[in-house]
Amino acid sequence: MSGGTDSSVAAILLMEQGYEVLGITFRFWEEGVNSHLQDARNLARQLGIEHYVYDACDIFRETVVRYFTEEYLAGRTPFPCVKCNNELKWKLILEEADRLGCEKVAMGHYVRMEKDNGLFFLREGVDPDKDQSFFLWGLTHSQLSRIVFPLGKYFKTEIRRIAAKNGFKQMSEKKDSLGACFCSGDYRPFLKSQLAEPQKYIYPGNFIDEQGQILGTHQGYPLYTVGQRRGLIHLNRRTFVKEIRPETNEVVLTSLQNMYKTVFMVYNVNVVDSKLFGPDFNTIIRIRYRKQNTPGRVVLLENNTARIELAAPLESVAPGQTAVFYRDGRVLGGGFIV
Repeated sequence: MSGGTDSSVAAILLMEQGYEVLGITFRFWEEGVNSHLQDARNLARQLGIEHYVYDACDIFRETVVRYFTEEYLAGRTPFPCVKCNNELKWKLILEEADRLGCEKVAMGHYVRMEKDNGLFFLREGVDPDKDQSFFLWGLTHSQLSRIVFPLGKYFKTEIRRIAAKNGFKQMSEKKDSLGACFCSGDYRPFLKSQLAEPQKYIYPGNFIDEQGQILGTHQGYPLYTVGQRRGLIHLNRRTFVKEIRPETNEVVLTSLQNMYKTVFMVYNVNVVDSKLFGPDFNTIIRIRYRKQNTPGRVVLLENNTARIELAAPLESVAPGQTAVFYRDGRVLGGGFIV
């Protein structure tokens, strides 16, 4: 329970469905006033349910913030919310469920669940503007078997009405949180603040073209990401970051037409069932949270890696981001882009 509208209404709906509900709030990253923690406590008190607080700040910093920093230093673009979901948040809540004797766990994600031939699948939430299935491809089958998603069949407008109807009008008007909880704006100042010696990694280098010709100078390779087109140099033509080269502190620029790929690799792959993938281009590959669906096929390889072959070229495939595999609205799996 974050203290926000979604997790709060999730608790309300579960109670209406007859579940015995306990609330838990994780402390991951906190600066300034911890109003969300008090909001969660107040809500639990009003609902008459037990409420627990889990201080996970140290493990969050070690697992997620460290990953975030190391990915930029490696020339990749991190996806901290997926890292947190894959390796921290769900793991901790299931451990706490076991400790407290809870059979199921729930969060306020806009995603649905369904079971087919003994397999559990995530399914897109009905609200296309809030669907969060893209972030949860790392959940394992054993985890999915214990999870309940109360909000997946609702639109956000309905969730706000439910909150207001149950006497939580102020909560129903809360703004949605955006971006990573520890770095919601420009990542560059935060990255510098996390480095003991920022000048060791962030110092001027060269913008180059694909042939290695120097085009100008930049402020340090960790300050740029693949696909970026603003804040570069003026060449009287649109240019994009195609590649980051940490070993030489070089940033490769190119035109939009050279940003497209039809094949790329992913690692740390997690799939519901390997038998779901075959030689046909019948899978939707999504590398962006919104408004991008490209047909393709997933060729599973050794060591939890896969080759993604697209039916149509896709631009700005950024190492470090994720590719998620869908079919008919179901999440079949995903992985991190190499």
